[in-house]
Order: sequence, then C-alpha cells, then structure tokens
Amino acid sequence: MAQSIPPTATDFAAMAEHLPELAWIANARGRIIWGNRRWRDYIGTTTELVGATDWASIHAPDYLPVVTETWSAALQSGEPVEMAFPLRGADGAYRMFLTRARPLRDAQGQISYWFGVNTDISALQAATAAADEQKRLLEILNRTAAVIAAELNLEDLVQRVTDVAVGATGAKFGAFFYHVPQDSGEAMTLYTISGVAREHFSKFPMVRETAIFQPTFRGEGIVRSDDITADPRYGKNAPYHGMPEGHLAARSYLAAPVVSRRGEVMGSLLLGHPDPGRFSADHETLVAGLAAQAAAGIDNARLFESAQREIAERKQAEEDRMIILRELNHRVKNLFAVTIGMVGMTAKTSATPQEMANTLTGRLRALASAHDLIRPSVSSDNQRAHSTSVKALVERIVAAHISLDQGQIQFEGPDVVVGSGGAASLALVLHEVATNAAKHGALSRPTGKVAITWRLEEGGYMVLDWVERGGPPIAGPPARKGFGVQLAGMSARGQLDGDIQKTWHPEGVEIRLRASLERLEA
Repeated sequence: MAQSIPPTATDFAAMAEHLPELAWIANARGRIIWGNRRWRDYIGTTTELVGATDWASIHAPDYLPVVTETWSAALQSGEPVEMAFPLRGADGAYRMFLTRARPLRDAQGQISYWFGVNTDISALQAATAAADEQKRLLEILNRTAAVIAAELNLEDLVQRVTDVAVGATGAKFGAFFYHVPQDSGEAMTLYTISGVAREHFSKFPMVRETAIFQPTFRGEGIVRSDDITADPRYGKNAPYHGMPEGHLAARSYLAAPVVSRRGEVMGSLLLGHPDPGRFSADHETLVAGLAAQAAAGIDNARLFESAQREIAERKQAEEDRMIILRELNHRVKNLFAVTIGMVGMTAKTSATPQEMANTLTGRLRALASAHDLIRPSVSSDNQRAHSTSVKALVERIVAAHISLDQGQIQFEGPDVVVGSGGAASLALVLHEVATNAAKHGALSRPTGKVAITWRLEEGGYMVLDWVERGGPPIAGPPARKGFGVQLAGMSARGQLDGDIQKTWHPEGVEIRLRASLERLEA
C-alpha cells in the first residue's frame, strides 16, 4: 500500500476486502490510502496506485464542490458523515452512491483514519425517479379526466387535451385532428394546435393518410419514433416526399389514435420535437391514456351537442306549429267572412234557389281548388310554407269548366310563385272570368278559344291577359254588373293590390289583370 496502516485498520481492511460495497480507508487528512477489491475494480486501479488516485477524477464536476465542502466539514468536526453523489467508474459512466464514513481513533482519542463504504443506489434512484414519474403522469391523467368530464364544448375539450399532452411530454408542438359529423353523414375534419401559433399549420394542406400517418388515422395503434426522418415509411408520398418546405422541424414523433369504444376513429393526437429521442415509453403510456380520455370526452360532447340540437329543433317545431295554428285561425276567419259575403250577395243576384246553389257551389269549389294547391303548408311533415304557381292555378280553375285536351285553351308565361295568401284571391278572379266564358263567352261554344298569357312588369307586378275568340258575337259591355264582376274587381284591387280591366270586342272579350308579386307570393 502507499501508506501503512495500524493493526486496527488492517483488521478493517481484511474484513472489508471482499464486501460487495465499495470500501475504503483514508488518512486523518481525508486522503484515500486503501480501497477494497470492489472499489479498485470500479475505479480501475491497483492496490499500489490507490493513494495516487486523483479525487477530482472520480467525482462528477457538478457534485465536486458540494462533496469537497461536506467532506472538509466532517474532517474538521470529526463527526461521521453521510452523503450521496455520483462516482465515475472505469468504463467512464457515473453511478449514484450513498457514502458513509466514520473516524477511527487512537488511544488518545485522536483520529488516525477514516473508514468509508460506498453503496450503489443508482438502481434505487432510477426506480424512485420512475415511480415519481409514474406518480406525476397518473396525477396528470386524473386531473385531465376531471377536466374532460366537465367540458362539453368539443373545441375547448380537444384544445385542453392537446395542451396537456404537449406540456406533460415536453413536446415542442402538438396537433389534434378530430372529426365532426355533418348532417350529410360525412365527417368534417378540424384541428387544434398547441405549443406554436396556428399560422405554422394553416398555410399547409390538411394532413393526409400517408405511410407515416396511416396507422394513427386508421386507429391501428400508437406510433413512437426517436427520429421519424430515419423511419423507412418517411418521405414516400408525393408531392412533398417528407415535410413541406417551411414546416416545423420534427425528429422525435409520437402519435396516438383517438378511438371510441365502438371502434370509431374520432381523431388523432400528434406530438413532435425537433431533437431526436425526446419521447419515452412513459410518454407513450401517458398519451395513450389521454387519447382514451379524449375519446370518452368527445363522445360526451357529441351527445350534448346532439341533445342541444334536438332541443332547438323541437323548440323550432313548436314555434312553427304555433305560427301555422295562428295562420290557420286567420285563414278560417277570412274564409268564413268571404263565404258569408258570397252567400249574401249571391242570394241577392240569383233568380231562383237553384241558380244561387249552382253559382255559390262554383265559387266555393274555386276556393277549395286553391286550397288544395297550397294545403301542404299545413299538412306536410316539415311544416314549411308551401306555394303553387300561376300556371298550376290556371289549369286547376279552367279544368272545372272544360277539358284541357280539347285544344280550346292555350296558356303561356314565366314561372310565377303564388303563396297561400295570394292563391285564394287569384282563384276567385280566375273562377269568375272562366265562369262567364263558359256561360256567355268563348267557352260556351265548341269553336271558341281562350288564350291566357302572363308576364312580369317593372315595379314588381304580374300582368295576365285573358283573350277570348270564337264565341258568340258581342255587342258591347253588359248593361248590369253582376256580383261576380264586383267580386273579381274587389279581389284584384283589395287582396292583390292591382286592378282588372275588360275590353269588349265583337269577336270576343279581352281581360287584363294586374297583381302585385308581393301579394301573390304572400
């Protein structure tokens, strides 16, 4: 040995030579002068060179000042000392040791030597660190589970999950791509970003199912790579064959699918870091847990949104029913008022009860025909307002007096919408005109013809021309205006905000009706 030791120390050395721990003896000044076999093998020295070992060469530079200070204080006080620090082995690697040293005193009580033991605690330290990390990850998952369970807004939910994943794994950035079902049955893919501004992603196209992303997007499992650029699947897809120019650099890559319990792939959680080897197995476990929590949260958010939509739809349906009920009440009142007026006026202008019955029946049938054309506004399942057209209304009213396939009727005009309010008024006008044509005009003879045309006029009006030819010769306008003529005039002016004019030619009457488009469509 570099320095002799007394019998007591020799006894210690003999006993300590084969200890599994690193054992050593230092002189009173703290210089190591002997080390057991385990100590020599670990340090990489011999019995003869133990005393020549440089203290600083076997201690980690970061720990050396604290070790020196603690050891100096023990030498001054003469009290046993205990501390933990890493020691450099012969292989160049540092391992953590728990070091305990006690003084050996002579007969006068003076310290002659120090006897120390270094116990390797690196495995224990690693296990403790792993346990602490597991505890940290579990706490993160527990906290996140509570937050996700309480969050029913889908966008806020995925943002929280992405933020937690980035913070807990140390990722430089993260993205969460999630699917939102649409009424069409297809799903729209949205995404949220964490760690960087959204502008870093918005200028690039949506992520596709390339060879790298396919396992995640199809729910096949987690992908973790220490260097994704070295992955054989990387750069296989056009047009970029890798990351687009200007994209955030990513070497470390961790991605997890978000899959519901029904097996539906609801989204994907992607994490990246520009340095290699940044994601561990523990990070993979954490992200898998976050993905499972996100799936449950998205399910809940979807159910909540669906319930909210259903409530809104039911509320809208109830409001629609009330509108329809009010409109129906209004129409019924108007119908009764019109009917009562027609009954009274028809009675005054009819010579016999049979004439009154026939005239009144025709007018009521005209109203019923108009009602049939717009009836879906009340009875249809979607309860939306329905309408008809001028052409459909003309065909329905004229068909009551003559078969349309006999060639006596010609009509032509653009598609003009007629709503539920305008239909009844226009039907009454057309009925009175058609009734007169059937009784006294062109439709009273097989050779008679009627041309019905309509057009749109500036100012928001429709002009309808009724031209009769081939009927009985006409000497001039009738001497007396019947109730039918008055009813047609009142409907044209009062309900349709227009007018009706008649011109009497020997070859047949010509009638021109002007009606407001706004009133027709009402």
